[in-house]
Amino acid sequence: MWRAIAADIERDITARVLNPGEKLPTEHALVRKYMVTRHAVRTALAHLGERGLIESTQGRGSYVRRPSLPYYIQRRTRFSEIVEGAKATHENRTISIECIRATQELAHVFHVPMGTPVLRLERLAMVNDQPTGLSRHHFLEKRVPGFAEAYAQRGSITRALRDLGILDYVRVQTTIHARPPTAEECALLAMPHHVPVITTQSINHDMTGTILEYGEARFAADRIDIVIKSENLDYES
Repeated sequence: MWRAIAADIERDITARVLNPGEKLPTEHALVRKYMVTRHAVRTALAHLGERGLIESTQGRGSYVRRPSLPYYIQRRTRFSEIVEGAKATHENRTISIECIRATQELAHVFHVPMGTPVLRLERLAMVNDQPTGLSRHHFLEKRVPGFAEAYAQRGSITRALRDLGILDYVRVQTTIHARPPTAEECALLAMPHHVPVITTQSINHDMTGTILEYGEARFAADRIDIVIKSENLDYES
């Protein structure tokens, strides 16, 4: 009997009656629906978990598993290339692009006085039509004059920087944290409150070793798998 229950739930997942991240009915509700023992329900859920279709947490229930994307942190970390490598569709939606004054944190990172003009780009990353990550990208305004216009035309940070004569840049530092999501993040990423947010703070240098970008990214933890690749970070001549 448990096989029929598992097959029925799998059909609902495939047909998107149950969507990624959605909570399944409780064990008690499933017992009543299928008129079976709790053991049969638990066996069916365990089978679906082994197949990677759902994930269960004691005290929270079972949820439809979201497909995850490997996020490679390496010398050249380019999210668009990661998505293309996974053969997924990808779109960056611009939330805002504006000039702000350097906070104490940004002043420390860029080694400039507080209040220095900083260009900030905020984006929402969509992967396979699913909101996956939020990002903020910071550049010293004097370092990237004309960036906003170039980005509006290109829709890509890397291509916009190339138009400005910055042909390459590399990741030199990434700090990773996990925390509960805010209500705003849950809304923007369409994620349940029980799923943690993975945050990364990154520093990119140009090929002369000068800091170019400070980035902050937030991902739903069940949608990415962070993979750190060890590489030689010596600068090219």
